[in-house]
Amino acid sequence: MNLNVSFTGTQDIHTVSKISVQKQQTITIPCLYDQKYVNYPKYMSSGGVWIFSHYVSHSRMSVEDNKAENVFTVTLREAEVRDSGTYWCAVTLPGYDAGTHLYLQVTEAGLRVSSQTVSGYEGGNVTIRCHGASHWCTIRGSCVGSDGGSLERTAVLCDDGDALRVTLWQLQTEDSGWYYCSNEDSQMPVHVTVMEALDITPFTTNPSETDRSLALIVRLVSRRLLWLLILGVMLPIITVCGAGNGKNNEVACEDLYEIMTGNKQNTQVIFTTFPAFTHLHYKLLSLLLHLFIYSFYFFREMGNTTRLHVKISMKL
Repeated sequence: MNLNVSFTGTQDIHTVSKISVQKQQTITIPCLYDQKYVNYPKYMSSGGVWIFSHYVSHSRMSVEDNKAENVFTVTLREAEVRDSGTYWCAVTLPGYDAGTHLYLQVTEAGLRVSSQTVSGYEGGNVTIRCHGASHWCTIRGSCVGSDGGSLERTAVLCDDGDALRVTLWQLQTEDSGWYYCSNEDSQMPVHVTVMEALDITPFTTNPSETDRSLALIVRLVSRRLLWLLILGVMLPIITVCGAGNGKNNEVACEDLYEIMTGNKQNTQVIFTTFPAFTHLHYKLLSLLLHLFIYSFYFFREMGNTTRLHVKISMKL
């Protein structure tokens, strides 16, 4: 089914024939052009007759040229009733200008959509609700409505009395472009953008190798924590043995030494061999020796853990 929508002016520039927009709303008008016009300036002109029309320039209207898609868009913000009239999508050429006209009507109520731009991903769906519309059309005039017609992978349904619900399903990149909602009197342009589907590849590793690596790391970390615990116990012991004087302090140090080392030394032999050293001195030297040994193993295990972590990271 084709609606009676005319494209006036040059056949190298296309747009809708009539747009209805509510007062104080923003409207974007698409103007499609032939590739041969890509490098020429574009503008919007106003006036009932082409040769007497004049260039439109004010703060509420802007023109943006998308050369990649061969379309320039004219955006009018805060539309006022006095903005109603005939406009021309125009291209400045050497010696003459080419243009195609449309009629803009600003009303208190009329054809409208929640947004003139919608987007979706390949393989997905998008839905547009056109209030006051009876048909959904491509920019070049092929339409589908509740009374008939068809567009590929497009379904329409009357919703809430005056709204037309349009669903584009199984989207493809070539579906990107300009469409419009339409009734018997006017059209409302809508731009659809179809983006490439996100390519998400799950990160996988060898489960058996990962499990073995994690088990080894846990074992080495447990050893390191054990050395930290031993050092944490030994530091107070050194403090107890090295502080204070007297028999009680010496006995307490002997008891702690026996707990930590599991040995009970023959103090008589020690004192006979080196009479200049007291029993307390030997206990301190022995504890410091144990501390040195524990520290050596502690830092060696730290180095092994770091090297293993680097190797596993490189494998993963």
